[in-house]
Amino acid sequence: MTRKSVSAGRLPSCSLPLLFMLFMLQPVVAKRYRLSRWDIPKANYSGIAPLGGQKYAVVSDEQSEAGFFVWTLRMDTVTGKIIDVSNDGFYGLAWPFDRDAEGIAFCPQRNTLFVSGEEDQRILEHRLDGTLTGEEIRVPQYVGKEFIQYNRGFEALGYDPREHLFWTVTESPLKEDEALHLRMMSFGLDLKLASEYSYCLDLPQARNHGRDHYHGVVAVTPFPGGGLLVLEREARIARAYNGSRCWCKLFLYNPLSGQKKLLERWSTRFHLFNTRFSNYEGMCLGPVLADGTQTLLLLADSQGGSGVGPWRLRDRLKVIRLNPEKSDLHF
Repeated sequence: MTRKSVSAGRLPSCSLPLLFMLFMLQPVVAKRYRLSRWDIPKANYSGIAPLGGQKYAVVSDEQSEAGFFVWTLRMDTVTGKIIDVSNDGFYGLAWPFDRDAEGIAFCPQRNTLFVSGEEDQRILEHRLDGTLTGEEIRVPQYVGKEFIQYNRGFEALGYDPREHLFWTVTESPLKEDEALHLRMMSFGLDLKLASEYSYCLDLPQARNHGRDHYHGVVAVTPFPGGGLLVLEREARIARAYNGSRCWCKLFLYNPLSGQKKLLERWSTRFHLFNTRFSNYEGMCLGPVLADGTQTLLLLADSQGGSGVGPWRLRDRLKVIRLNPEKSDLHF
């Protein structure tokens, strides 16, 4: 992908040229899985990143220590079905406050992991044993903690190993920016700002905000064929919880033009006879299957299994298969 740099603080217009032709990428939703079937402990899982092989690093936004879990995840290389998930332990260190860890990305060139914290609006570098290197991504001052809406900071974090770029965006617009307009940013291996683009959210679907309302980008993953896979999540929490709903949309986004292509959408609810409400926050590439199909893993935050008895939120993994046979990935 060709990089387009803009000066710090400027937000490009969110135009949608009529001549822009994306692709015919056809996603196929495979299945979702409860992590409890493999005795994965309840947590507030919010980010996932591939480490290579069958290993994945996972963060929880309620973890008191600064660090990450490592999971081994085995998938059928023909069907994409998840066979087994095991928790290999937590790697981290004591931290004076809850970072509200939301995103995680593995950088093979540095052999380290970067974790974004929504509480401090920082992206810190960890060694694979969980300790900190003392380095962090140079987040511009104008997207610092004092400029974000409360609890609407860096949810998303991804790394493109081909272009050597980290990608992140705040969940919701900055206090000073227009509604629905986000600043999509990339950073180089020197951890300095490389480029900034405009990303336009879809209009919200909830008729009112209820007890609480979240609307924005929660995950970004560079796609091998070009562009960025972007997960938009809107969650409306009902005042009595019964009737809560979560909408998710998966897009392929071209930073150079501002265009985005809807690949998949789904919604889940929570009420007396339906407890499938799933707040998907984490996303990363999974393995490539035998037929060349790229898989995508999505991870849901259950708020530590919040609820009572059968009316309880559950940690889930979702697999999406991206069909390469009908793709035309030319940006």
